[in-house]
Amino acid sequence: MELHFNDLSLAGQFSDPEAFYATLETFLKLRIKHEALRENFFCSRTLGMRPVHAGYNLQQLILKHPNRLFKQQVLNWLSKSGPFWDDNRAEVANDFFTFNTEDVTEQGLGEACRRQLLGREVASFSFDNHNFECTPLQVQHGWREPELDFGQIAIHNFWQLSDLAKIAQSLQPVPKNWLEMLQAAQQEFTNLIFAEEMITILRPHPFSRYVCQRAFELLTVLQRLVDESDEYGGLSDVGTALFEQHFNGKKAWFTDSSTDEKNHFKQELSFNDPCDPSQKIFCPWHGKIKTPQFRIHFQWPRPKNQQKIKIVYIGPKITKR
Repeated sequence: MELHFNDLSLAGQFSDPEAFYATLETFLKLRIKHEALRENFFCSRTLGMRPVHAGYNLQQLILKHPNRLFKQQVLNWLSKSGPFWDDNRAEVANDFFTFNTEDVTEQGLGEACRRQLLGREVASFSFDNHNFECTPLQVQHGWREPELDFGQIAIHNFWQLSDLAKIAQSLQPVPKNWLEMLQAAQQEFTNLIFAEEMITILRPHPFSRYVCQRAFELLTVLQRLVDESDEYGGLSDVGTALFEQHFNGKKAWFTDSSTDEKNHFKQELSFNDPCDPSQKIFCPWHGKIKTPQFRIHFQWPRPKNQQKIKIVYIGPKITKR
């Protein structure tokens, strides 16, 4: 699960700076103690500009703190370590979100909505603010006009540091190498069948956290397509909408190889069947990762009576000339 800091929960409500310092100190101790929390708790790069107390924003108030080490730890979190969702902003259609009429598109709640729409497990965390001592937070997707209203998105919200401590113990660390990535993928995406030789393909290349994160976004879509399929492979209304969103259009995440590529790279686009390595299957359909240029090749459409999707390749783009 990913946690996203709710920027709106800092709204100048702290009348006592010491109370805020104490809350922040407890939060920092949790980050230091739990590596998985540091890796999975996202904030925006503009969080330091949020108002906290009597005209001071977060960054300004921290600079007034007398303890040098505390000051360094907070400023390092806000400016360097993050992690910052802005560095890998999710892309969705109709990208506009409000909470109680306030625009949160470029805030943590907006990013939580985008990632939830893409199938990721997310939640928000709010600092002491009576307006956010509830869950879920109902975020409006689009405008409140019939043709632009895409409904409410319910974001699970936490506001107690004691709850955050419990969550931290259950979070899974972010993969640090290709083997950990593949092991995590096999554990999380039970609707997909992964070829065993992919670690051999990936091992010669430097590990990329971005490739790992992007791969999980793509695999999430394929996982959901299986969830939204019947026993004959037919898609539900949700599955059809998901397919239209990610398999069609100029910015489609998944595309078929061109006719020229299929002819020129027919052998390279034929892979060992994960269920029967003695057989080859032609898999020109692929998910795209831009930087570096990696691809996820998978069997599509699925053969009749095959519920799961076979993932046959994750690695550098094959069809380069």
